[in-house]
Amino acid sequence: MQDYSTIVQKIYKPIVDKYGLKFAQMDGDEMFLVGRGFALYVFVDPRDGSNTWYASLNADGNIIVRTLDYIFAARLTKDDRDQYLSVYGQPQNFFERVFADLSISNIGFLNHCHDILSGDKNWLEGYPDQGDYSRHVANFLAPYFRAQGYEVNLRNQ
Repeated sequence: MQDYSTIVQKIYKPIVDKYGLKFAQMDGDEMFLVGRGFALYVFVDPRDGSNTWYASLNADGNIIVRTLDYIFAARLTKDDRDQYLSVYGQPQNFFERVFADLSISNIGFLNHCHDILSGDKNWLEGYPDQGDYSRHVANFLAPYFRAQGYEVNLRNQ
């Protein structure tokens, strides 16, 4: 699998610049855009294309990862998708699909998700995905969140 970090950095640059997020690369297909007490977890799955999830600290100091599929379904519009398609057209291969997925989520984030990108966690109340603990994500993000002054608890699993 190729290194997708250049694509992620390019596509999400408007979000990084506008919200002061920090790009952090775990490996060639897992990256984070780290904000204050949260991170967008961007990864490429060879079976599924690309995904952008949300990682944040819960009340116990555990780093929990949640899908953003419900947010995308509720907030992204046909216009968000059409904005991408009018420029690039339908994806023709896996690489183009990844590019399309990330580009459309970037457009949707910028158009409809100021609360999430600015670190407001009120949207999590009643959110259908209560999140899961991921040891490798928690181990990677813990130093970033601790540097921001947060208490982080890592589970011994």
